[in-house]
Amino acid sequence: MRSRGELYLVGAGLSARYLTLEALEVIEKADYVFVDTYTGRIDPRDLEKIVSKPLVEVSRRDLEERSGKDVLKLLAEGRRVALLVPGDPLVATTHISLLLEAHSRGFECRVVPGVSIVPAALTFSGLMVYKIGKIATVVYPKNGILFEYPYDVIKANDSLNLHTLLLLEYDGEKGVAMKFREAIEILREIEEKRGEGVVREERLVSVAAALGYPNFSVCIGELRRVSELEIEEVPQTLVFVSPKPHPIEVEAMKFANSRWCRVGR
Repeated sequence: MRSRGELYLVGAGLSARYLTLEALEVIEKADYVFVDTYTGRIDPRDLEKIVSKPLVEVSRRDLEERSGKDVLKLLAEGRRVALLVPGDPLVATTHISLLLEAHSRGFECRVVPGVSIVPAALTFSGLMVYKIGKIATVVYPKNGILFEYPYDVIKANDSLNLHTLLLLEYDGEKGVAMKFREAIEILREIEEKRGEGVVREERLVSVAAALGYPNFSVCIGELRRVSELEIEEVPQTLVFVSPKPHPIEVEAMKFANSRWCRVGR
């Protein structure tokens, strides 16, 4: 048995089809393979078609409330442990915390990057990544409280002519997957309350759904028109395009819309 455990944080990408060669090599070396199924869409059944190792699902409670104790225990026994994470492994604070804790205890740590929804949702919409502003997450009201932070982020990014990528509340364990139409209604409610003209019906927005899967869609248009679309596939993201997009972005958005907006086809 090895004297020092090894932790591999592995990005699973947008779907199992996006696992890299390096990710597969690392997984094959691991003694135990855990799969995070709550921070994003990742189906262990899809992974099992590619990965020959047994897969153990871990919950938010395992990684946050219990601070990854099961993983750390195996590392203390000198095991190689891989944690498969949707997208890129260091986007979520949960996984960064586990990495830092393992490092502080003297375990070897290795990170395998994966394709993240953050640049993908933007670039598939025809938008330039260097014009992305602060990112926010739209969440459902809790106990009657409407969380207005995304509205403030859009407003701030608009002032700098930057795009706003909005992640939508998602919890695979609880079966929570907010749709973009719900997010728009929440933002409209905030606009009605605030009246600052940030969420206008003529605003140009993009919605991306199920990126990384064969049935993905990317649709771009004015808020009033996009909000009428019926798109059920998840996860979904919503992008508020900057007030003055670059001419190349304008042409690229037209291409993206003609190529990937599959609604009604």
